[in-house]
Amino acid sequence: MLTRRSLNRRNLLSTALAGSAAFLAGATAARAFSVEPMPHDVAAAYALGCGNAGGHGQLMQTAQTTLRHDIASGLKPPGAQEIVICPICGCRMVVSATPSL
Repeated sequence: MLTRRSLNRRNLLSTALAGSAAFLAGATAARAFSVEPMPHDVAAAYALGCGNAGGHGQLMQTAQTTLRHDIASGLKPPGAQEIVICPICGCRMVVSATPSL
């Protein structure tokens, strides 16, 4: 019975060591990624995905509704604003609780 426990512990230890080595090998491989600027034609294609140039209406309405709720519940001050980033084209917009004219 002692032999069986030793084998189980030995198997557990060797599995843990193998898993750690695999994790570390993957972590060093992940350092090879780099960030590069988006080419102009690709950026233009992403911009077309948003519809018309000024049309982020649904995104801004959702952010405005959330901001109004946070202000009403006291989580944010009355004049709070948020920066919303379009997930498609990366446009940055400032949203306030009151609609701008």
